[in-house]
Amino acid sequence: MAEMLTVPQAFALLQLEPDGRKATDVQTLDLGLAGAVLADLALRGSVSLRDGLVTVVDGSATGDNVLDETVGTIAASGTSRKAKSWVQRLGKRPLRDAVLAGLTERGLLSVEQGKALGIFPTTKYPERDGGPEALVRSAIADVLARRSEPTPFAAAVIGLLDATSTLRKQFGKVDRDLVTEITSGAWASPAVKAVLEEIQMAAILATVAASTAATTSVIASS
Repeated sequence: MAEMLTVPQAFALLQLEPDGRKATDVQTLDLGLAGAVLADLALRGSVSLRDGLVTVVDGSATGDNVLDETVGTIAASGTSRKAKSWVQRLGKRPLRDAVLAGLTERGLLSVEQGKALGIFPTTKYPERDGGPEALVRSAIADVLARRSEPTPFAAAVIGLLDATSTLRKQFGKVDRDLVTEITSGAWASPAVKAVLEEIQMAAILATVAASTAATTSVIASS
């Protein structure tokens, strides 16, 4: 049942509070969603990583607009790029909006417009149907507690949570040896493993860039 969701949909639901607020920062959410799309496509056999480069191997429609548009974008790029490059290119607001729109269309989320401080427009996505997210959480919790073996889908979601440093926040203290076993073992395909490694690197680089920018701003204003 949990796997009726796409990987990016599952990741997005886990990163939203019931009242629609984001449970992590936007940068982490966007990078995670980009990685989730690539991981999902890899699981479906739509893309593969050959010599470290993302390649479309099956352009057939998946039935999900976000996934299909991403396959089209990669196929039409005309340039072979590494997963890290695609994570950085895709990990932006348009992808986030598209994933959340898809969840809204499915009736899992609603849309709530507001204004921060009475001035700045804000959008929240309160939970409308918590059933699918509950199934995802239950499946992952069972894997982390060694009550069940991970499916490739669960392994990908766990790997994404771990790569974006949000696994502990969502599921509490975890067995690091088990997480490593899940994300580097047979449960995760070579393509998914490569995507997870690239997300971690992209997240590290983004954090360093943000920290450097903040430091430079402080120095310039002092």
